[in-house]
Amino acid sequence: MIQLTCVVDVDAIRFHRCRAAVPANEFFTLDTSVEPDCLPGQVISVQSALVGYSVSYNPYTVPPTCPWWNCSKPTGVPARLCNGRTSCRISQKILNSPGGTALCALQRDGNFIRVEFTCVTGRPMISPSCHIL
Repeated sequence: MIQLTCVVDVDAIRFHRCRAAVPANEFFTLDTSVEPDCLPGQVISVQSALVGYSVSYNPYTVPPTCPWWNCSKPTGVPARLCNGRTSCRISQKILNSPGGTALCALQRDGNFIRVEFTCVTGRPMISPSCHIL
C-alpha cells in the first residue's frame, strides 16, 4: 500500500466544505478569483486533500456545517481535477464510498471535503514536502 504524506505550506488556503442536504447534482468549487490570497492569473496547486466524516455535520444550516472530523482518508481527485486551473468543480459524489468500502468504522460515506492548496504562477508542481511512503 502506498501512503502519501504531505506537509502543507503555512500559506496554504484551506478549503473545507460540507455535503449539501440533497447532494444530487451538487459540486464543490475551488476558484482562485474569489480567494484573497490569490493574484489574477494564478492557478491552483493542491497540496493535500481529504474526504471525511464529522459527527457534528448539520445539513440544515446555510451553508451546511461540519466543523471538525472524526475520520478521513486522502484523495487525489482534487489534484487531478484542479491543478493548473484557475477554478474547478468537484462533484459531491466524491464523498460516496466506492465499491461498498466504508470510509471508516463510524460511517460509510463522507460528509465533508478538505483541500489544502496554494495559488501559483505557471504550472503547479508536486510539493517537495510530499513523500510517498
